[in-house]
Amino acid sequence: MNYTPFTGNELSAATREFYFNIGDERAVIYLFLVASLSFLAFSLYRRIQLWKKGKEALRTDRPLRRIMAVIKYVLLQKKVVNLKSNGLTHGLIFFGFISLVAVTAILTIQEDITWPIFGTRFLEGLPYLSWSFFADIMGLVLLTGVIAAIIRRYIVKPDCLDTRGTDTFALFSLLAVIITGFTAEGLRIAITEFPDFEVWSPAGYVIGKIFSGLDINTLTAIHYANWWIHMAGSFVFIALLGTGKLGHVIISTLNIYFMNLDNETHEKKYALDVINPEEFEKAEEFGVSHVKNFTWKQLMDGDACTRCGRCQDNCPAYLTGKPLSPKKLIQDIKANMETNLLPQAGSSEIDAGGAVLLDGAVAGDEFWACTNCGACLENCPVAVEHVQKIIDMRRYKVLMEGDMATELQTAFQNLETNYNPYGFAFAERGAWIRGATARGLEVPLMSENPEVDYLYFVGSAASYDRRNQKVALAFLKIMKAAGIRIGILGPEEADSGDAAMRGGNEYLFHALAARNMETFRKYNVRKIICTCPHDYNMLKKEYRRLKEIQDASSLKTAGYDYQVFHHTEIIAGLIRNRLITPKKPLPETVVYHDSCFLGRYNGLYDEPRYILKSIPGIQLIEMDRSRNTSFCCGAGGARMFIEEHLGTRINQFRTREAQKTGASRIATACPFCMTMLSDGIAELDIETMTAMDVAEIMFLSMEER
Repeated sequence: MNYTPFTGNELSAATREFYFNIGDERAVIYLFLVASLSFLAFSLYRRIQLWKKGKEALRTDRPLRRIMAVIKYVLLQKKVVNLKSNGLTHGLIFFGFISLVAVTAILTIQEDITWPIFGTRFLEGLPYLSWSFFADIMGLVLLTGVIAAIIRRYIVKPDCLDTRGTDTFALFSLLAVIITGFTAEGLRIAITEFPDFEVWSPAGYVIGKIFSGLDINTLTAIHYANWWIHMAGSFVFIALLGTGKLGHVIISTLNIYFMNLDNETHEKKYALDVINPEEFEKAEEFGVSHVKNFTWKQLMDGDACTRCGRCQDNCPAYLTGKPLSPKKLIQDIKANMETNLLPQAGSSEIDAGGAVLLDGAVAGDEFWACTNCGACLENCPVAVEHVQKIIDMRRYKVLMEGDMATELQTAFQNLETNYNPYGFAFAERGAWIRGATARGLEVPLMSENPEVDYLYFVGSAASYDRRNQKVALAFLKIMKAAGIRIGILGPEEADSGDAAMRGGNEYLFHALAARNMETFRKYNVRKIICTCPHDYNMLKKEYRRLKEIQDASSLKTAGYDYQVFHHTEIIAGLIRNRLITPKKPLPETVVYHDSCFLGRYNGLYDEPRYILKSIPGIQLIEMDRSRNTSFCCGAGGARMFIEEHLGTRINQFRTREAQKTGASRIATACPFCMTMLSDGIAELDIETMTAMDVAEIMFLSMEER
């Protein structure tokens, strides 16, 4: 077949014959397209039917915010591009791919809509050159990303990646589509004898030069065969966008659309679901023992998971040799879902049953190893919700089987009888303040004088642990110096229930929360300060959720009309307003450790650092893992009351990270972190470092001597 070369080299006339060298066979393209889209639709339908076997969950509210989440996390790749090398690689692939989809869509609009219907072509002259140049550049961007991904997966081989056949197929099929696309362009340019304006297609122009020595018939034959290989590969790629590795393109987007929008604001971020109190009277089972007990969104998580390993790379349990890998847990749940909820051979319906999940796909040592630090949630780019699944499985083990660590069982028994996990008498909960009161630190019980500025919710740690009592006293002395009136509940205060809820004992959490909320209502409490981030998070979020459920069920047994503050927020505010002033220089190097429940859960990163920076003489430095990448101390998720028997102790791992900075002091803002890091210093026999709370350090600088 002979073609007349393009002879008009004026840029204003620049264009090309689309579907070049294909002729009347365009109808076959539409058949391919219909077949591809049909297979894609069938694949998605099959997965949707599978997810629907899960329990109900409301994830269709606030559609505009959900669209904004898709723009933020899918189109702008917010969580992915923040990462270093692998984030850049994925960004190149994503933006290159999306751009080429847009390029193809523009061509389709012209060739299948505006030209046949309106007789209008807009890809001519400068618009054509811009379109062609953009297509080539983004094709090169995509090619660069794919090559980088291949090098990372098959040469670098980081621990987080577990390469499977579907990964290989996805990468190399995409590579083939890119190469054949550039080759088709180069052959077309060579056949048309390199019009001057085709330099605006730089990649195709260079490839065309490679083929320029061949005769026209050979060029057209190669172009024809290559073009159909490119088309077939493209349509296979489209067909598989609903399954396998390529499925995450669509399913992960859906998962982000249906994400927990509460995680977008620190007011509700990572709050756990609360069981309706009415369920305790009528439900036959609590928690999750079978895969069918998960919600449809939790089942969707398994298909949305891309196995990128970002959760695993930041998991303190995994990094210290525990059995838990958040990625593996999600994938094991997915495998269990497919085994037990997909139609089996010879069956036309999906089985509504399911094998026992906990005794099969997921081992107890896995979900009990979790510290609830939220690192997996913070780093997952597709909004998979790991922690709630772990809590659901713990609930079943505790509430239905009574299966838990002996130490945790003891802590629960103590919470039931004395409202604290340590087993001390609840009547002595306010005893720690007596000596201080005798020395002039007047802190009234709310039962004696409820007319205060703030209720100080002391928490179990500061009430009974001598080391953390020093933190409470330092905080109260700062409040006195600022003229702030503080009251406590003393024996009327119960543990917040954090360990109960995160340890799976939801019933006990309800009992403790109801007691506290009723007490708050009794004294018309409006403002509460906590020195424990776990209490702060619980009172701020899960108590609010419990109250919302009570209101909806007309079980209005307690009020929730109060604000909750962490003591670092209050102290930082007092410094800004010059109600307190650090005076005494403290010439030392301090490294601050971010508590998970203060930082990742509630976004309080700057306040503790502001306090430390305001103290003269202090040189504040950072660990490699800080702020939202901070490493857990090991005490969250009820792990404070469960001994570590596997791997490296998490608190020692974190203490070593602090030691590497050369700091003489670790500053904390959490009683659990204080205990774990102090223990880490003692266990590692580090004589050059101590741990202190931010409030203690602040008061040292205020104290007159």
